[in-house]
Amino acid sequence: ITSSQTIPGNTEERARLDISARGLWGPFQKTMFDVRIFHPNADSYKDRDIKSVYTQHENIKKKEYEQRVIQVEKCSFTPLVYSTSGGMAPQAQAFHKRVAELVAEKTNEEYRDVISTMRTKLSFALLKSVLISVRGSRGKSSRDRELPICDIS
Repeated sequence: ITSSQTIPGNTEERARLDISARGLWGPFQKTMFDVRIFHPNADSYKDRDIKSVYTQHENIKKKEYEQRVIQVEKCSFTPLVYSTSGGMAPQAQAFHKRVAELVAEKTNEEYRDVISTMRTKLSFALLKSVLISVRGSRGKSSRDRELPICDIS
């Protein structure tokens, strides 16, 4: 991005999206995706309709990345917004339906079986992300590592 271009949204040098795919929405068309997961029972959402919360998060992602992706990357953008309770925003639902259609067509499986498997795997992935954020990862923490012994004298 040059200084003469003014593109709204995230234009930082290290700004990047989570997923890139080709051929999802159209033949040879590149699409970029950015994922957001939120907790719908948070205090900030307690007085709001869940549909409006999904829309808010989709709009935030679009504002942050869509223009840059279209103008600089020359491809389309789809925000993938999920809740920790397993729900999906409308564009994420459309994404899952399209992927399931393509997989079912390619593997000669029934659409209902493919979408069911995808939803099950998504549920476990969301559950895992919630558990890690609440409990922490199982990897060695910095306090478990041995510190090198130094002679201070």
